[in-house]
Amino acid sequence: MILIDFRNWIFDKSLGVLPNAQKELLQRDFDILTKNTDFKILDLGVLKPLSISNLFFKNEEQIAVSPIKDIEAYYEAIDKVLEIENKETIDYTEAAEEEIYFYGQNSLVSHLASEIALCGINEKTDESLFEEYCEDFELTPFSFDLPDDILTSDIACFVGNRLLICSAYIKDKKVKKDLFSLLKVNGISTITFTKEQIENGVFDMKSVGDKLILTQKAHNVFTEDQKNALSEIKTEIINISFLDKAGIKLSDIIL
Repeated sequence: MILIDFRNWIFDKSLGVLPNAQKELLQRDFDILTKNTDFKILDLGVLKPLSISNLFFKNEEQIAVSPIKDIEAYYEAIDKVLEIENKETIDYTEAAEEEIYFYGQNSLVSHLASEIALCGINEKTDESLFEEYCEDFELTPFSFDLPDDILTSDIACFVGNRLLICSAYIKDKKVKKDLFSLLKVNGISTITFTKEQIENGVFDMKSVGDKLILTQKAHNVFTEDQKNALSEIKTEIINISFLDKAGIKLSDIIL
């Protein structure tokens, strides 16, 4: 897994933290993130925050470059990631010229072992592109409609044989029933969350190998029953307080 080196990112003074103090706090959060996980550290040479998971979807053999809005602003960062990944590359970026978008791992949440792909369709996530991704990565597609202001990773995350999900966003009852049937057939159980928890940032988490990394802030939103269910999953809870304050999520910096 890649961790973007965010230690030189510059944040607005409206956070109430001066530049030198920002650097100290970013170093602290960086040390916490790297303490127990062996990441490949990648310096993109950028000073402004970006979300790396928007740009890519990958498995062990392939990596896809996703067509997001203003994709041309990210070409240099894309090249650096592809160099370190050294995988077969699938380039979908031409679709952005037609204003057809797809936001990488944030649009498509997958269970690679069962070859299942979940995708919420909206103006940021094109359904025909989702089907192309599934064909190229040999995944079984399962799609549903989502509001335009959220992406699939905001409401769903696979870890091991568990799916953490807020199914309340899936309005169609038949679609919801079909999803749970698909999961059951593949031996995948669920931990469900509410819309209120989503709004409070409960899905600031990232599946890394066989464990789930989530922020202390996100974990605080869990109910006791959800925490008990989570105890069966290998979990690392981290307190990255400055990144939390700056609105940076784990999916922004881990690929």
